Amino acid sequence: MTIRLAAEEDMDAVWALVSRAVAHMNALGNPQWGEDYPLRIDFEEDRARGELYLAVDDDGTILGCVCLNGRESPEYAPLPWRDAGPALMLHRLAVDPKAQRRGVGRALFAYYEDKARREGCTSLRLDTYGQNDRMRSLIESRGFEQVGMVHFDRVGRPLGFPCFEKVL
Repeated sequence: MTIRLAAEEDMDAVWALVSRAVAHMNALGNPQWGEDYPLRIDFEEDRARGELYLAVDDDGTILGCVCLNGRESPEYAPLPWRDAGPALMLHRLAVDPKAQRRGVGRALFAYYEDKARREGCTSLRLDTYGQNDRMRSLIESRGFEQVGMVHFDRVGRPLGFPCFEKVL
């Protein structure tokens, strides 16, 4: 498996993967993503900014995707972050349900941390929905600690979004 930047010609396959991931999450009782978020345009804009990364199998099959950048959600501002240095954010991580439990998420997280170190970032930050037990398990297994909770104005998601940080 390799991690690479997404290209324009990948976007149909990325959106198909995200659609399968949304259906799978919802079937497991996790409403973090739905028809209102994320939208295809979110991934298109990530790609256009050079921030959308793909986990790709040896045969070229896209197994997962993630957006990595330095932009924090405004809701993060009041949180008690432990590190004041530059941070790299993780947004919109999706793994194809057919590729789950094969190390795709761990590979994307390893790339995330390596990229942050190469770019001189001193911490990693992200959030997930309160019912996303699988993502929370992955986050905590990678050494992140919860620093607080935020709320986004999203219909059908009454729980908060725990926010995590890993100081490098």
